[in-house]
Amino acid sequence: MISLHINKAKSVQEFFKVEIEEQRSSALQKLQAINANIFDQAEQTYLNNIITQFQDISFLTKSPLEIEVIKGIVGPLPTNSRFETVNGVLKPMKKQLTHFIQNALNYTNCRDKFYPKYFRKIGIKSCVYCNSQLTVVITKKNNEIDARLEVDHHYPKSDFPFLSISLFNLYPCCASCNKRKSSTPINFFLYTDITSKLSKSDYNFKITKSSECDYLVTKDAESIEILFNDVSTTVAGHQSLQNMFSIKEIHDTQKDIIAELIVKNQIYNESFKDILQKSFSKLSLSQNDFDRVIVGNYTKEKDIHKRPFSKMTMDIAKQLGLIK
Repeated sequence: MISLHINKAKSVQEFFKVEIEEQRSSALQKLQAINANIFDQAEQTYLNNIITQFQDISFLTKSPLEIEVIKGIVGPLPTNSRFETVNGVLKPMKKQLTHFIQNALNYTNCRDKFYPKYFRKIGIKSCVYCNSQLTVVITKKNNEIDARLEVDHHYPKSDFPFLSISLFNLYPCCASCNKRKSSTPINFFLYTDITSKLSKSDYNFKITKSSECDYLVTKDAESIEILFNDVSTTVAGHQSLQNMFSIKEIHDTQKDIIAELIVKNQIYNESFKDILQKSFSKLSLSQNDFDRVIVGNYTKEKDIHKRPFSKMTMDIAKQLGLIK
């Protein structure tokens, strides 16, 4: 729900530069090993364009703006040319050019083995779209526990298979948001160097004053009314976070979190907070640490991606005056 500075991602890419280069080099070799003769001329040209891009040692770390340029150079995915006759009916073959490309890039292996530690190093542990779930999916197979990262592609693999392991095309998310989004363009851009996008999120949660008062009287959390505001600039052809992921409705299921904040705000007045800070001064807590203890979640915009529901918790805690 907030963009990350491109340089932060680049510093992590530098940390993992050996592994990233191994991914690029391996993909290039496998792309070059594809038998281009089984495809028509348009597909051969497309494949050659991709191979040319992968010969650039910095391809996997190209910035979002550079990716836009590369998309135009490589061109659109050509129409399938591989057909076979099945029971007298001409049908597309199951394995088309896009499958050969994706197999060569070995995205699944990167997702399972590399991306978890890569995005953990960046500091993303919750869904960048809804901020309500973790990005890790736990599965069990043959009595073995497997933890894999759920990753969305800003530009979908179905349309841009050559970008499937391009690092700035990867958006960590929850399984639910990944499934709902599919290939739909979203009005959210995770990586940027625009200062205004980094210091403050385009999204904000609030509760109505009347519902806060109602809760203090009734102690009924369901009486709390949550508002989700989206002030991001609309991009033509892109869906908003609310329209695509039902952000408000997801957070409506967690009104008990807000109820706790309302109660805490009644308890932790400024005098009491001063007493607590003085009483536990030996812990040497920063103001940010102290706020986190009170709120029970991260309280800085830059930390939104570290824990589920941090955005809603932070916004409403500030609205109530529980933290500054």
